[in-house]
Amino acid sequence: MEIDFSNLTSEKITDFHCLETFCSGVEAMDKFIQGDFRMSVENHYCSAYGVWYKEELVAIYALSFDSLDLDSDDKKEIETGMSSTGTPNVDWNYKETFYAKPRYPALDIAYLAVREEYRGNKVGQSIVEMIADRARSQTFAGCQFLTVEALATSEYSAVGFYQRCGFTANEVRNHIKTHFVCSVPCMPTRKSTLASRATPC
Repeated sequence: MEIDFSNLTSEKITDFHCLETFCSGVEAMDKFIQGDFRMSVENHYCSAYGVWYKEELVAIYALSFDSLDLDSDDKKEIETGMSSTGTPNVDWNYKETFYAKPRYPALDIAYLAVREEYRGNKVGQSIVEMIADRARSQTFAGCQFLTVEALATSEYSAVGFYQRCGFTANEVRNHIKTHFVCSVPCMPTRKSTLASRATPC
C-alpha cells in the first residue's frame, strides 16, 4: 500500500472509542491498547496521540518525560563516535559540562503501534521522525535524547525497528526481559539518522 505522507495527521486522542477496533497484529500491544492504555493517559503517565490517514486511524503513540542515565563507558562511546547514535553536536565550550552531567533530559516514546495493514510502509519511521522534530523544536523543557523501552517478546520484537531508526540499546539483552531501553540524541548529531532522515526504517 502506497502512503502519501503529506496526508498523515497527528492529534491528541481525547475520545478513546477510536481504539476499540484498532489492531496492530501484536497481541500483547493490542490487549494493552484496548484495556489499560486509557488509564495510563488518565493517570498522567503519558499523553496519547493518534495518526490518521484519509480519516482512518493508522497508528497511535504516547509520550512521557524521561531522563537518561549514561555511565562513563556510554559517554566515552558517544564522545569518541563509537556509538551508533552519533556524537551530540553540542557547542565546543559546553562539551565538558555536557559529558559531566549525571543524567540527560529525554522524551520517552512510551507506546507506538501501527495498524496491522499499514505496517511495513514507513508509517512508524515517519512518526519517530515527527516526534524527534517536535522534541527539538519545543521550548517547554530541555530534551537531549529520545528514549524507548522497545517491546521484545517471543511473539514480536520492536528492537530492530528502533535500531534502524538510529536508536542504540542501553541494556544487555537477556531471556527474561520483555523490554529493552534504547536511546538516540534528539538534538542534531554529526551522523544522526533522525536529523538527516537519511536512513530508512
